[in-house]
Amino acid sequence: MFDIHQDIRDEHGEQDEARTQEYIDGLMTEFAQSAEAQPIQQTSGGVTWAAMMLEYAFNYLGCTPSEMTLRDFNEVLFELFPRKVSVEADQAGTIVAELRAFWSFVARQYGLDNARKILATLDDQATDRLQKQLANPANFGMAKSFFMLGSQAGFDMTTQEGITAFQIAYNAGLSSRAPLPGPIASAPFAFPSASSSLSPPERPTSEELKKKRKEKKRQRQAKKRNRPR
Repeated sequence: MFDIHQDIRDEHGEQDEARTQEYIDGLMTEFAQSAEAQPIQQTSGGVTWAAMMLEYAFNYLGCTPSEMTLRDFNEVLFELFPRKVSVEADQAGTIVAELRAFWSFVARQYGLDNARKILATLDDQATDRLQKQLANPANFGMAKSFFMLGSQAGFDMTTQEGITAFQIAYNAGLSSRAPLPGPIASAPFAFPSASSSLSPPERPTSEELKKKRKEKKRQRQAKKRNRPR
């Protein structure tokens, strides 16, 4: 069984990228083979949203699934996803369904209390809330604004060629009223692969991560102090 409590930090307490990727790959492999993931695999052809959730949780909040609070999860799903993930709002139901399957798997396999709390919130209201957030341009970061604008203009933003073509057209004045800060010298995100339509996570600075981890550590220590003896 995958060790969901394993440490992803180095000897200095900093997040180790290699360990983080191994963690995500290991847990996602086990999830993909679970009974909970099979309906998702059949309808979507794979499990990707859970992996993205883990990546944002690690890179922005510095927490593993076993450490993740409901507040952490809501920050990832309702703040980071709408701001950074380039996906149409009508995919909200698909995203919530996969995350529901993931937390069902985690709750069953590892018996985590936080998994049950998070799972209890993944209902139709969560889908509606996510759909509204995904559709709100005010939530878009620069990379997502660029991506969504190109898609709406009819460019194939799933290929490097499409991204480059839109960049040229944008600078030529095609989207002069678009909410982007003037001419684009280069695409605001590196194109990840020819099969992906998702903008990759933008990692926070090391100082931001340190602050997040320090706050998480303080919260964990506070919980230990408040436990009944």
